[in-house]
Amino acid sequence: MIHPIQRCKLIFLISLFASVCHGQGVGDVVAQQEQLQRDAQQSQQRIEALDDESLAMLSAYNQEQRRYDDLATYNQNLRQLLASQAIEKNRFNAELAEVEVVRQAIVPLMVEMVDVLEQFIELDQPMLVEERSARLATLKTVLTRSDVDIAEKYRRVIESYQIEAEYGQSLEVYEGPISLEGKALTVDFLRVGRVGLYFLSLDRNEAGIWNPETDSWHKLDSGYLDALDYAVRVAREQAPPDLIELPLWSQGAIR
Repeated sequence: MIHPIQRCKLIFLISLFASVCHGQGVGDVVAQQEQLQRDAQQSQQRIEALDDESLAMLSAYNQEQRRYDDLATYNQNLRQLLASQAIEKNRFNAELAEVEVVRQAIVPLMVEMVDVLEQFIELDQPMLVEERSARLATLKTVLTRSDVDIAEKYRRVIESYQIEAEYGQSLEVYEGPISLEGKALTVDFLRVGRVGLYFLSLDRNEAGIWNPETDSWHKLDSGYLDALDYAVRVAREQAPPDLIELPLWSQGAIR
């Protein structure tokens, strides 16, 4: 048996169907149903499109947020760098002020050192006269040049002093002219440190030693010729080093 409530629902549906069928055909109902489905699909597509757009906007926002964070970090680093550069600038300015003070003190010192060097060369034994005089003249010119910085000028002065100091620790022979007893000769000059300066004629017949007391050459007897000749060959690396007995000038006499 049919339950009373179910019977009522059935009667209602039959009545509804009858009224629909009475108002419109079955085809119209199907068409409306299809339209509803299409509308539902379009609504779903719009929802999905909005969802994709929201995801894209969220991704763009996150990307911009990362860029902002990177720029904030970069700006912070720049601020620290500028602060450090300001400290360095102040330090450099202080050092420049000190350099200017040193410059004002060192220029007169270099001039004095060159004057002392010139006096020393004039009072020294006449060894490498042309070479040393040329170096001194160049040094004086360098001190007056504006295109040479102060560090280079100081280096040149110290270098000249070092060269003069090295003369006292080396053995050297060089050829040059000499005037002896009214005669002009070309001889070999032998420099033994700063202890002795000798000459030996090219024909090995005459020899002499520099007398610092009279600032003149003193002629040596023939007994020293062989020793001086051997010393000259040692200086030119033409003979092996050996003990050589050479005369020295001391207190007005040869020893």
